[in-house]
Amino acid sequence: MNISKRPLGVISLLAAGALLVTATSAQADTITVQSLLSDELKEQQVFASTYVTAGAGSTINGGVLAGTYVTTGVGTTIHGRTAAGTATTFGAGSIVDGAVQSGTATTLGASANVSGSIRSGTATTVGAGATVESDDVEDGSQNSTAPLVANSQGEILKAQKFMGLFGSGKQLVPGDIAADTTFTADTYGISGLLTVAANTTITLDAQGQDSVFQFNVSNYLTFGEGATVRVINTTDAAGNAVSVSVIWNATGGYVTVGAGANIVGTILAKGHVSTGAHSMLSGPGTTCSAGVYSATSYISIGAVATVGTGSSCSAPTVPPMSAIEVPKH
Repeated sequence: MNISKRPLGVISLLAAGALLVTATSAQADTITVQSLLSDELKEQQVFASTYVTAGAGSTINGGVLAGTYVTTGVGTTIHGRTAAGTATTFGAGSIVDGAVQSGTATTLGASANVSGSIRSGTATTVGAGATVESDDVEDGSQNSTAPLVANSQGEILKAQKFMGLFGSGKQLVPGDIAADTTFTADTYGISGLLTVAANTTITLDAQGQDSVFQFNVSNYLTFGEGATVRVINTTDAAGNAVSVSVIWNATGGYVTVGAGANIVGTILAKGHVSTGAHSMLSGPGTTCSAGVYSATSYISIGAVATVGTGSSCSAPTVPPMSAIEVPKH
């Protein structure tokens, strides 16, 4: 099923739990997450106002900021800095390509490796064979992340509310997407929950032009096991890459991504975000985006899952946490 930019009446997707789609003749204005969030928050690939957990073998291509604790499983890789309001615990064999900041304790499992400095409010414990390449470890430091976390939470909530104002362009009736479906660039509003059924493919057609795909969901958003979101036609007639942004904005609930799902886009959730084993969250084309943000709850990343993929993914160049100026409310 293809949902185009042309004026639509009422379209029924003839499938179990199908969607009903209505649209106005005028296309809604579109915006990007990048235009709404501060540089400090955009440097974080993962933000949760409470805690962040990452399963064994998972990979995060960017920074991590948590209001309380950060915990990773065995062999987790984080290509960026981590900051936790309380404790940070890295599993055995974990790799962190950046600085570590903990409000209380930092613990490195056996053979874990941290390339940057470590600042712990109480103590740092280094397991057998674990290394801190910078040899820069400071315990008892005053390094509260509370102002940055509070500011980040406020930014996300404001961004969600603002983007929600643009949800009247095309309305999707709450329910399931149970059949493969194609969308063109636009803002879509769902006044309720939205579920993408297992093994269903959502195709986002950029049609060779700069595009923003924005989905505002007032309740929860679920991608079933093996669900796929893909972007096509991302080059213009001359073969040049176009700019594409994909935003999944759950303004009133949580977001879950099933095991083995492959999802494109940035996720903003008022509630928690959980991703299943072997799932992948990526940016369109070769961009390293796919930020995951929980305004009021936690983020749980499954075993061997990936957040942030693309050929341009690398450890971000950012100033040390102490150098970041926290904007005043």
